[in-house]
Amino acid sequence: MEIREITTPDEKRRIARFILESLPEAREEYIEKSAAQPFFAAFDGESAVGFLCLAETGKDTAELYVMGVLKEYHRCGVGKALFAAAKRRAKE
Repeated sequence: MEIREITTPDEKRRIARFILESLPEAREEYIEKSAAQPFFAAFDGESAVGFLCLAETGKDTAELYVMGVLKEYHRCGVGKALFAAAKRRAKE
């Protein structure tokens, strides 16, 4: 598994939609707002299996806005790896 920072709004929307639509609590608002925020995706080969989006809440602050991992990848360390990548980015 590798973690990549996604920078293009269309790719952010595509991944967010793919992951969130597989989860019962998916919301269109998360998908749309994710496109403008720092966004990280976990890939298994070329397939996105999870993502994490930060919300920049101030000049020097951010919070986890939304995160989703495909059910079959739960408890495999995907969320932990995404959070670690986002934490590194937030410290920058």
